[in-house]
Amino acid sequence: MKKTVLTLGILTLSLMATDFSSMTTEELINLRGTVAVADQADFRAEMQSRVSNMTTEERASFRASRQASSQMTPPTFATIDKDGDGKITQTELDTARADRMAQQSADGKALKNVGNAPTLASIDTNGDGTIDATEFASHQTAQMASRTAQQPRGLGVGQGSGAGSMTQGAGQGMGRGMGHNR
Repeated sequence: MKKTVLTLGILTLSLMATDFSSMTTEELINLRGTVAVADQADFRAEMQSRVSNMTTEERASFRASRQASSQMTPPTFATIDKDGDGKITQTELDTARADRMAQQSADGKALKNVGNAPTLASIDTNGDGTIDATEFASHQTAQMASRTAQQPRGLGVGQGSGAGSMTQGAGQGMGRGMGHNR
C-alpha cells in the first residue's frame, strides 16, 4: 500500500513539472526570467541542450537576442526630471521607478531587486535633498561598473575552460553550463 501511494505521489509530481522539451526554442527564450524556482534546473538543462545543438549563426542570433532582451535602457536624467528644473525630487524619482516597474511588468519581465533600489539620499552626495545631473551621472556610472563586474561572461556553453591543457580562451571540451564558463 505504501509503495502504491509513493508511486502515485511521484507520478503526480512528475505530471506537475513543466515539460520544456516539448516547447520550441522560441517559446523557451520567451520564458526566460519567468520560470518557477522549482523548474529552473530543468529549464537550464533544456536551454543548454538547445544551445549546444545550434549552428554558429543560430547561436550568434540567440546571444544577440538574449543581450537585447535582458538589458533595459537605463533612464536618463531628462526622463526623470519631469519638470525640467535640473533637479530630481523624491516625487519625480518615485514616479519614474513606478513607471519603469509598470513597463517591465507589462513586458512580462521579472521585477528583480526592487527592494534594493538606491534611495535619493544615497545618490544625493551634496545633501541638498535633490539629485542634480552630476550626481545622477556619477550614480549611473557606478551602477554600470558594478553590473559589468557581476555579469558572467558568455553563455557558458561550447568551447571554454573544460578539460584540456590549452591556455585559457582556447580550452577544449564543454564548460560547466550557462553563465558559469569563465
